[in-house]
Amino acid sequence: MFKAIFGTLRQEFRLDSIPFQHAVRAALAITIAVVASKFLDLRHAIWLPVSVIVVMRPSVGGTLRIGWRRLWGTVLGAALGVGILFLNPANTVLLSLIALSFFLVILLRVFSYTAFSCALTAGIILLLGMLFTDGWQFGLERILDTVLGVGIGIAASFGVWPNMARKNLRKKMFELVHTQAVHFEKLTDSYLHDSVSESDLVSTRIDASIKLDQCSEIFREAAAEPGLRGWQRDNLTRLIRVFTRMHRLLTAMSTIIRRGYGGPLSPIADGMKNILQVTQDHYAWLECYALHPDECKPVPDFEKAVNDFIRTVGDARIRGDFEDVPLERRNNISAFIWNIRSLGAEIDRAGRRLHELRHGRESNLKKGK
Repeated sequence: MFKAIFGTLRQEFRLDSIPFQHAVRAALAITIAVVASKFLDLRHAIWLPVSVIVVMRPSVGGTLRIGWRRLWGTVLGAALGVGILFLNPANTVLLSLIALSFFLVILLRVFSYTAFSCALTAGIILLLGMLFTDGWQFGLERILDTVLGVGIGIAASFGVWPNMARKNLRKKMFELVHTQAVHFEKLTDSYLHDSVSESDLVSTRIDASIKLDQCSEIFREAAAEPGLRGWQRDNLTRLIRVFTRMHRLLTAMSTIIRRGYGGPLSPIADGMKNILQVTQDHYAWLECYALHPDECKPVPDFEKAVNDFIRTVGDARIRGDFEDVPLERRNNISAFIWNIRSLGAEIDRAGRRLHELRHGRESNLKKGK
């Protein structure tokens, strides 16, 4: 364990390392916060450096995003706490409100950081108000500490090795698309050849889910940074929604493939192999376009492959090839067709969103270019 820790430290201990830069930036900001708290003679000197620690993130967008939410939550929570204290409620009422506040802290933490900060601040102010006669003043100090902490954190993010989240968008999108493509390839091999274990499928699905969460976070951070136009922020939001729908479709296809009962039916096996291969090619094109848009091959004609496959299925039905096939398996084939077609449409949509981000909203991504 210690060997791995020291290995990581040795690997990241360089000036161009993002973790190293963030550590230096945070250490400087925390030092300034400690000095400021001593200079201002704050009664709760720890609140100011803690605020800095909480809001600082490796990227400027991350710091802006979390700082803004913490500021709003703290101001609202402090105002709520001070307002309740001015009403001078009985201790039993205060205890009930404190318990409710900390219950909401645990409940809301995973849903809204602003609401979490609001509940936490209100609970602390009420608790201090019950213990001290001038507890309402702590609310004002809490607001001051948070404003200063957020300001110091943002200033350090812009002033010391500023790391814009949008610089890493291409790399993160490539990694996300790659993990989804790997998962789809595993699904294809499992369906056609039954050569992939369930544990491998689960592992690749988890990898894709983790990358989706990481990519969503960096998209939100990039959208919070200055320098982007409104339509670019909207496109970032829409693009991550597209990637989320793609992941959900892959999850649904995993269920469909597990119910495949030995692979595709022989009358439509060639058509299924073709459409699965075209989808893999489509993913490969999106991988390339995410990272090196000028070096990509033409966009695969996915719609033609889908139409050819649907005609193949229709011909098989006319010939009566499905007469002896159980209804559940026929429904499974229909679900497969719907999901694969939806996945291809989402890959197309992701490509268009990427193209618009780079070349403007009025530009079009044409087939074969």
